[in-house]
Amino acid sequence: MLTIEDLRQVAEERRSENMALSLAYATTLARLIPANFILVIGAALLALVAGGGFLIDNQILSPTTAGVLSLISGALTIVHSKLGCESYQAECKKLASIHRGIAVDYGHTLIVEDLQELRQRLMSLDEQMAATIKSAGALPFESALQRAKAATN
Repeated sequence: MLTIEDLRQVAEERRSENMALSLAYATTLARLIPANFILVIGAALLALVAGGGFLIDNQILSPTTAGVLSLISGALTIVHSKLGCESYQAECKKLASIHRGIAVDYGHTLIVEDLQELRQRLMSLDEQMAATIKSAGALPFESALQRAKAATN
């Protein structure tokens, strides 16, 4: 039979695990910023420059250069789209928030004094955590997860 201290230890371990997952997703998102900048902002700026007819009219940009810039812009947009970057990033943001919330909830169980109430809360949070993991549409980078685990332990 588990004691209240045993259950608090379980709660603390799960709190730490969820904080690590939240941090790993946030770190993964941070690492994607440069690629996102190139693929989204870069593509938009190239399209803007290529589409600037006045640049061609004033011979600042040749029609060939404008065409090449337009092709590069399109290629960057296709890469971003086909890699599913937007949906991956949205899922990472959502999961970072969910795991942070679950970690906070596990932290709140540490002050529960009644053994039965603590068991019920932990079972409920375990079910919530399992459902979140089962429905996760994205995983954080493995290196981000390892660093997050080291930082939260």
